[in-house]
Amino acid sequence: MGSNPGSSTYHSLNLQVTKRLSHGFTHSFAYTWSRTLGENSTDSIIEYLDPRNRHLNKSLLTFHRTHDFRSNGTVELTFGPGRKLLNDAPGFVSRIVERWQLGALFSWSSGAPVTVVASSAENTWTVVPGTINLTRTANTPLLLGNFPKSTGKLTYTSSGAYYFDGYKQVTDPSVSNVTTLQTLQGSFSNRALADANNNIVLANPAPGTIGTLGRQWIEGPTHANFDVNLVKRIRVAERREFEIRVDCVNVMNNPRWTFVTATPGILDINNPNFGKLTGADPTGANQADNPVSNRRFTFNARFNF
Repeated sequence: MGSNPGSSTYHSLNLQVTKRLSHGFTHSFAYTWSRTLGENSTDSIIEYLDPRNRHLNKSLLTFHRTHDFRSNGTVELTFGPGRKLLNDAPGFVSRIVERWQLGALFSWSSGAPVTVVASSAENTWTVVPGTINLTRTANTPLLLGNFPKSTGKLTYTSSGAYYFDGYKQVTDPSVSNVTTLQTLQGSFSNRALADANNNIVLANPAPGTIGTLGRQWIEGPTHANFDVNLVKRIRVAERREFEIRVDCVNVMNNPRWTFVTATPGILDINNPNFGKLTGADPTGANQADNPVSNRRFTFNARFNF
């Protein structure tokens, strides 16, 4: 028998403005302001930090996007017979310049939620339909300073692109608890995160304790995408026409950044690559809303009858 231990909520404001087709022009604009909260982003296993306090797991879900803008439209170019431009052009010129259509689609969305973890493991309760098991998973860090939810800014440096400008990794304060015998303290690899004034803001929690930083605390890099298409139709007969179409996806070639991490959407403060962005996700495998990242052209030809 299954169970339903988790819950989630979704609230949004949706606005849409549409210009219906007239005089060869149509356009639509949509905006969504939303918030998605829950204990688990899927309907599979839930790893509770504390089964007696399930709200510790309540956070933004992985598919949450605070803001989402989408706009699309098409316009017939005003060339050729019956149009404003080249209305009286010779026959062969009219056939070339008439019946062109330009279309475009623009989208912009907030970044996906990101969970910051400390690689020190914590006992968690894994809830599978019908059973509750004790397992171990990455803990969350201790919040010791100012680490606002708005933290995150894309910064380019000589060593690559980073998302946490002004923060740096330092040795975790718990190094003082490690013995100096046999140079063990020198082998201590745990890291903490400090701000520009060397104040520690995130650190590893003590063994057996739960970190105080919330899950899915910040949002990753935003993403914008602009696609265009151009269509030329050539009338062959009254009910027959030849159509040539060119589509360009991601005209601006905007990268879809992804963090250097083994698990998408999870950053470990002990990882030396913490906050580093890798080129881009060329296939969009980590982003469900748009599977294409690099600029791409597609050419099509068809005969309509």
